[in-house]
Amino acid sequence: MGKVGKKWISGFWRRIGALFIDVLILGAVGFVLGLLLESTFVDIGEWGRLIGFSISLVYFGVMNSVVSNGQTLGKKALNIKVVNLSNDTISISKSFARYTVFAIPFTLNGIHITNEALLSYLMYPFSFLIFGGLFAIIYLYVCNRVTRQSLHDLIFGTYVVNSEVDHQTVGVIWKPHLLVVVILFIASVILPIYTSQQAKVESFEDLISTQKTINSLSAVTYASVTSGSSIFASTSEDSQTKTTTYVNVQAFISEDNVADEALARNLGEVVVNTYSESINKDVIKVTLTYGYDIGIWSQWFSQTHTFAPTDLLGFE
Repeated sequence: MGKVGKKWISGFWRRIGALFIDVLILGAVGFVLGLLLESTFVDIGEWGRLIGFSISLVYFGVMNSVVSNGQTLGKKALNIKVVNLSNDTISISKSFARYTVFAIPFTLNGIHITNEALLSYLMYPFSFLIFGGLFAIIYLYVCNRVTRQSLHDLIFGTYVVNSEVDHQTVGVIWKPHLLVVVILFIASVILPIYTSQQAKVESFEDLISTQKTINSLSAVTYASVTSGSSIFASTSEDSQTKTTTYVNVQAFISEDNVADEALARNLGEVVVNTYSESINKDVIKVTLTYGYDIGIWSQWFSQTHTFAPTDLLGFE
């Protein structure tokens, strides 16, 4: 007999706690794989996320199904499980599909998108899946207090419940929550329209051209180029502020040599030769980054090299 006075639907913090335990377990697996296959993960770049996704899919897909009584190791530790409305554990196929809906936005988030994709119609499905999916999942996790179902639960009719409590009648999700989710997905489709308009600005086009040139270099696996300014406010009595303008290059490199100042200077030279506005900036910052990201574990090493634009002119 289940515990009396306790809700059947699992609370927010217990569910988050179980997920945290599962993330630690998968992170440990990723850490060990990284020790053994670091160079391979660096070589495959963004495709490494597919490895982490596959491992997580098998883990959550199998464990959250009838095979493991709807419980991952984290859920077992906190006495919660995944079931349907009838309090039955779900099939392995439904469990795999459920986790896929949950994982895709997180797997794609932060992925390096090429300039061509950024300026093409591919941005619409990317934005829909990443921003729409991500914000919808988080919003429902936090705000849907009646059924505690997030996006993947609503789609497949599942609930995360306290395994020690008998089945109880469940309320209905507040309809405005569904309206918010629809708005989030609509906004995610509209967002690329704004970014594509920004890309047509001449200075932004020049930045993209510079980024494309740097990405063509053999030592670089991926690079991003941005322009901006930072403001430093003095704490002294005169309260003076100083604004520093910059061009920032973050270059992911294929060799473990983030201290290579010659390479950083070479990238800085590309900036001043291809982006005319850079000569008017205060500094050119080049951050060399080496490492990998397989989704369940990542390891990065970075070092920033700073140059004055005038020092890069005529460098050979």
